[in-house]
Amino acid sequence: MTDGDEGGFEVIAVALEPRSRLERFARYYLEQGATRVSIYFDGDEDYGFEDARIAFRKCDGGFWKELGGSRPFSVEARQRAIYRWAYRRCEAPWCLIVDLDEYVMGPRKLRAFLADCPGQVRSVRFASAEAVYAPGQGIDEEFGASCFRLPIGKYLSPLMCRVLYRGLAPLYSRGLLGHSRGKQASRTGVERISIGIHDATVDGRWLGSTRESHAAGFFLAHYDAISFRHWAEKCDRRLARGDTLEMGSKREKQLQLYSACAGEDDRRVLFRKLYALSAWQLSALRLLGLGGTYASLKQQSSNGQSEREKLNTYHPSSA
Repeated sequence: MTDGDEGGFEVIAVALEPRSRLERFARYYLEQGATRVSIYFDGDEDYGFEDARIAFRKCDGGFWKELGGSRPFSVEARQRAIYRWAYRRCEAPWCLIVDLDEYVMGPRKLRAFLADCPGQVRSVRFASAEAVYAPGQGIDEEFGASCFRLPIGKYLSPLMCRVLYRGLAPLYSRGLLGHSRGKQASRTGVERISIGIHDATVDGRWLGSTRESHAAGFFLAHYDAISFRHWAEKCDRRLARGDTLEMGSKREKQLQLYSACAGEDDRRVLFRKLYALSAWQLSALRLLGLGGTYASLKQQSSNGQSEREKLNTYHPSSA
């Protein structure tokens, strides 16, 4: 099978980010072969894009009326409603649902990988790899994190988190601050499919696995903290809106620690403890096959290398 229509995919994302991050996100996935990047904007701004392949939809009152109801209170409920509505309208062979801080990476273009998936594969999952800052690395550059950590096994995780993160261990789920469930691309037109934030099911049964993506060297790079400033803005926004209904206890604990900080210096210290690795933490993760380094997402370098060319050949999924 060749890199043709069989691998065409549309990206669906719900966003509340500045235009620059929307453009970076869209550009990346268009370079990966997306036929369309659909951004459903959960705020008041109304951006326009010259590239017709980038679809921007403001989720205002008229939008929610079109969906048949009022705007759900929690961001998670809004995501689920939009994903299900958008999936039914997706015209590409595949539908990839990700957030603005999630980049599916691999050794070749995503469209080519999807084109080569066997016909009986209705959904493909991409395992999480959480981006974190290297020892001594600055925390202010967006998408500057140059290390990753992988989920720790369910039964080993409580012990390992206490060893690695000590008093902050209760904030981690399987060794990550963000989700450990990954995301997935599903073929369109699947009957009785139910689209969730992380999973797709048919009659209550999960679709897809990481078998194909793992074998092909693909993973989901999750920039849970794009930068210190982005993290602080996200925390402030959550606290101001009280939008914590489905956040989960671990995220709530992180917000409580953030709220208790006396000022920016304290918040920076907390951020480093959470999203930057010490030398011994990085060594321990490497030894266990649960962490390492890869090139961060950046603009094209002075020597003309693309983002894909700068990716380290060592991928989280091969750890």
